Amino acid sequence: MEITRMNESFVGEQEEEYREVYTRDGQSKNRIVPKHAPIEDGDYFKQILVILKTKDSPAPEEGAGNYIMQQRSLKAKYYAGLWDATGGSVRAGETPEEAAVREVKEELGLDIKVEDLLPAWNFIAEWNPGNGLLFSVFGCRADVPADGFNFDKREVNDVKLASFDEFYKCMMDHNDEAFGEELKKLEARL
Repeated sequence: MEITRMNESFVGEQEEEYREVYTRDGQSKNRIVPKHAPIEDGDYFKQILVILKTKDSPAPEEGAGNYIMQQRSLKAKYYAGLWDATGGSVRAGETPEEAAVREVKEELGLDIKVEDLLPAWNFIAEWNPGNGLLFSVFGCRADVPADGFNFDKREVNDVKLASFDEFYKCMMDHNDEAFGEELKKLEARL
């Protein structure tokens, strides 16, 4: 069933999301499960993160840019109220790039294209030994809507523009040093 946006509410029910199960080294286990199904030992899922820099930011290496940040819903199961980048699960049958475009549209109402994505880096987030997320991180420049962001109020509490320093500090609240080094590299290229 398709979801139709009408003002700030949704009409209809959301379809169950399915995702493919992978091994830690990214090999498909040839199994597709509902997004919130119980997780078995050795299950990994693909996830994306999109670092959004405004199109009007200076060119790479000509000064720090402005970043589009979203505050996670105050009712979110994980990291409620945390300022973060846009991200989410890769659905079964979807590429990470397609998931990035979909998540940015769903969460922020912004239209980006696959060809606008700059592959940045990949990493694994372990939940415990033998389970976790296989992350693909992308950078992308996006226009700031003149009339404000039309964000999904179920997933996003607020949206703001932040300097690289502020963005970096917020992202480092829940990431490690290696992640921070990759962010700095991306800032120099995006």
